[in-house]
Amino acid sequence: MADMTGTTLASYLAEVWSPKVSVTYRAKTVLVPLMDHRWEPELGVGMGDTVNVAGFTQNTGAANRGAGTGTFGTGATLTFTANTEAQTQIEVDRFYYMADRRPLEMDGQVMPALNPLLAAGRGQAIALQVDADLASDNSNGLDAFSTVVGTDNVDVTEDDLITIQTNLNNQNAPDSDRYLVVSPATFASIIKIEAIRNQLYAPAIGSLSGNAGQGFVGGPVYSLMVFMSNNLESGSNGKKNAGFHTEAIAFIEQMSTQTLQDVNIEDGGFRQFLTFQTCGFKEIKDAFGNELDGK
Repeated sequence: MADMTGTTLASYLAEVWSPKVSVTYRAKTVLVPLMDHRWEPELGVGMGDTVNVAGFTQNTGAANRGAGTGTFGTGATLTFTANTEAQTQIEVDRFYYMADRRPLEMDGQVMPALNPLLAAGRGQAIALQVDADLASDNSNGLDAFSTVVGTDNVDVTEDDLITIQTNLNNQNAPDSDRYLVVSPATFASIIKIEAIRNQLYAPAIGSLSGNAGQGFVGGPVYSLMVFMSNNLESGSNGKKNAGFHTEAIAFIEQMSTQTLQDVNIEDGGFRQFLTFQTCGFKEIKDAFGNELDGK
């Protein structure tokens, strides 16, 4: 007695849903593209579960053997600096999935349009969950930032935005790749700020579109590119928004979203679908992130 398998039936198993899932995932994910992906190539499929990232201490306060010290031209003894670097581990430890199945007798009765819709729905479900976890994780997500600006359930002010800008400048965060991710209500707070809403100020401050959807909504506002998400962590009554540089959090997608399907007879006869992804993320530079409390 021999059984047919996924291998022997490979020619008949539809694989057209994976691209649909991947496109939907990337279209719905707001936070993932804003993370630091530089270590993703280090941890491809079959290359383990951990990347060891060595820290680097930015040297400051160089010694002077010149004017004002009285030692120029004397060959005075040098002072040597020895940095002791820490190590950060980024682990791929998250398996996101969405699965569904239907009885085989229904397989010939469902409308063909259902499969693409289900595939897109699985991609969207994973995208929303990844975004929600990136926002709410209090160890390695946006909720882990120790610097808090603003007030819960109160309109964000221009001073709040300037404070985030100043905090990033004080940490010498690069001017590029700075992001502000806000809830729809906080976005409404920001476009109430006259200096930002008024196009006369746009060359110096920035401008925002008042009718953009989820995702990128404009900028820069000061040096921050502004995005909107419905998946941010809740505060006591409002939302925990965030202003940060991309180097604040590292993200590794080891296995991108993909879909498998097969037939299950043991449980009564079902065609079943599984869409999944493996990834991990880690807060790398807390000083490069700001929690922005607001509405």
